[in-house]
Amino acid sequence: MKKFVSLMCLAVLLLNTPVLAEVYNKNNSLSAAVTQTGIVTLQLPDYAKFYSIDPVNISVKYIQPTDREVKQLSKSEKKLYKQIKKIEKYVAKKDFKKAFKEDNDFLPTHIQYMNFCLLAGDYRETLNEMLTIQNLNKTDKVLDDEKITFKIGMLYYLNKNYSTALNMLLPFQNKQNPENIWFALGDIYYNLNEYNSSILYAKKIQPSSEYYPGALEILYNSYYNLQNFKQANFYAKELVKILPTPINYMRLGTTSGDTNTKLTNYYKARNISAAEKNYHTLSQADSRIISIEQPKIDKAVAGLSLFVEKPDWNKITKENANIMEPVDLSNRMADFFKSTNACMTKFDGRELVKCFEAVNTEQAKLTQEAKTKYQQEQQKELELQRHRMLLEQQTYYERMYLNDFFYLRHPYFFGFW
Repeated sequence: MKKFVSLMCLAVLLLNTPVLAEVYNKNNSLSAAVTQTGIVTLQLPDYAKFYSIDPVNISVKYIQPTDREVKQLSKSEKKLYKQIKKIEKYVAKKDFKKAFKEDNDFLPTHIQYMNFCLLAGDYRETLNEMLTIQNLNKTDKVLDDEKITFKIGMLYYLNKNYSTALNMLLPFQNKQNPENIWFALGDIYYNLNEYNSSILYAKKIQPSSEYYPGALEILYNSYYNLQNFKQANFYAKELVKILPTPINYMRLGTTSGDTNTKLTNYYKARNISAAEKNYHTLSQADSRIISIEQPKIDKAVAGLSLFVEKPDWNKITKENANIMEPVDLSNRMADFFKSTNACMTKFDGRELVKCFEAVNTEQAKLTQEAKTKYQQEQQKELELQRHRMLLEQQTYYERMYLNDFFYLRHPYFFGFW
């Protein structure tokens, strides 16, 4: 299913809920943590003195101690500091392989590497790191276990392991700021083909939410797969209002019952695609237009008592697809159907035959012009290639001449030594 935001941005949105974070840092003693509710006594690992740790959003920041603070460290703390300083040097260079060699069970390095993988869009490796972090945190106890579980569930979702993700995320559906959970659950149920459940969660998301466009897409696709085209059309209209893209106009056309409405929206999709040179959606829109427009011509020709060569866009496409640019061919298609529609609207009988013959004559002329232009461009390209080859040969022989010239001038050649 196409997303309205990039997958990487979606991942960051889903994995980072805007909640207040508890932070452990070097200004706290080694046995205390500042929380929203006050001081909670717990034994933190020694490295916590050198890091600001966000246990909710699962992030750490190395804090370089001052020279005075370094002098005040104990012997064991100085030893740890030297190791951490070396690790952070590698982390700064994104050389996590060497950082892990220093201490493979050092939680801050795994947290930093996890976030590095997340921003790089490597969700498989991010999940592997979160599972490692979950295991290491059982000993270190510096991160929020519930948030770790939530993020692992989201990562299973991003890795398309929908069944596992569903089991892990369902307990979070009524937590603070649930819209990212609702969106994920709606998309998960959709991908599990449980469309009624996907609709249930997608409908919870309000228009003010950043997830709303994605929720509308889930609703459209779910209703479409349930063959409830009336509701699918409703959400296609909503999508077009906020995102008038070719794909949404095609969705609106596909779920419209009236043929003229279908064509209107397909042409809108075609026009936008042609302007943006989006060849993928252009091809899709053109195919939909042809599927409606060409049968109209076929029916009109079949109803004539006189013979006429049928204006056939599919035949024209075969002759021109390899020699014309996609946008140029699509524009020609729009003009072709505009002409044939004008013929069928204004004429019948012998006059319609003459009109169709005029269309065929015009298209034959355009095809010949396209072939001539293509051949000329091919000839120019061949001439350019020959010119490049001659230039390369000339450069090669000039280089050989210069090499021989400098060799002959060398003292060794004249026997000076």
